[in-house]
Amino acid sequence: MTPNIRNEEADALARELASIDGTTLTEAVITALRETIGQRVQQEKPSETASRILVKRGLAFKRDRRPVPASAYHNLDQNLD
Repeated sequence: MTPNIRNEEADALARELASIDGTTLTEAVITALRETIGQRVQQEKPSETASRILVKRGLAFKRDRRPVPASAYHNLDQNLD
């Protein structure tokens, strides 16, 4: 199944990558997504990812925030029957 890319720039970039790699359009999109996800995971710590997403939406962590204490999770692994 060929992807239906409606954005002209995205379509052109996907076709260029497919041409460079000698693959199909679908394989080029999958490759690009895997590489991008891999780079993001390696580059950012989870807290950095969270901060980036918050900033993108006009939000932010409180400056004086502290990690949730382990005691807050005390019931998560206990049988509640």
